Amino acid sequence: MGRYKPVAGAHAIDEAVVGVRLFEAVDDQLYQAAIEKASALADRVNLPGRVQLDPMSLLVGRQVVSPGFTEMTMHPGMLFQRVNPDGSMAEELTIERMAVTYRTRSYRRWKDVQGYIADILIPIVSCLSQEDSGRIAVIELRCLDKFSASKADFPALSELIRPDCDLVPSHLLGKAEYLHVHSGWFDDVSDVGRSLVNLNIDVVDGRASGIQASILQVFSRQSARPGTFFDHQGSLSELVAEVFDDLHARDKAALARLLTDDVQAEINLAGSSGLGKH
Repeated sequence: MGRYKPVAGAHAIDEAVVGVRLFEAVDDQLYQAAIEKASALADRVNLPGRVQLDPMSLLVGRQVVSPGFTEMTMHPGMLFQRVNPDGSMAEELTIERMAVTYRTRSYRRWKDVQGYIADILIPIVSCLSQEDSGRIAVIELRCLDKFSASKADFPALSELIRPDCDLVPSHLLGKAEYLHVHSGWFDDVSDVGRSLVNLNIDVVDGRASGIQASILQVFSRQSARPGTFFDHQGSLSELVAEVFDDLHARDKAALARLLTDDVQAEINLAGSSGLGKH
């Protein structure tokens, strides 16, 4: 029987998304100020594409930040992006009236994502919120890990997922076929907020590329009400950076529960060099 191999060599991340959602949509003046700041930042980091997004295009097929305790309302937005020669997305920044997301398919290490957060995401969130961390409703990290295998040697899911994993039904681990597994739950539920965890595992036919196994991980911190974000006392930039680092640590811990020891070693999940998976 075959094995699952990470699609990106030293790591498995095909896409990473960091996003922040506010409790309320901002007015025209603040939105335009955020667009101007985003435009200047996009020029600096080589995001030449500019696309106006209507609410429907944001709602369907886009990476949007979870609504948290708020209603899911969509507003027009602006997309700044860079595409690869084959037309696929490399990096993109999306601005809405109540959310900002940065998506990359050029992941190398977590330190690079920290740079996107500090240099791009935080300045725009600061502009939209007027430096008020009490307006932040959700801070969210998404990672999509991909593995591939030969169609001739279709591996069992147990070649990817550890046999003692408590996140996947045990009767599925011996299967070597296309499947979808979804797990989701809330942690740290209190009067001030909660944490959301979503794990989605899909095994599909990748056509010419063989069997594709994808693991989507969504980790978000959701504030229950405006005014404070989990009683945080520091600056907005400190809050956003600290929460993303915490979500990243939770992501690694969940993958350690999920992946076999061999796969973890192959993507350097526990490595401390800053290279590899994270």
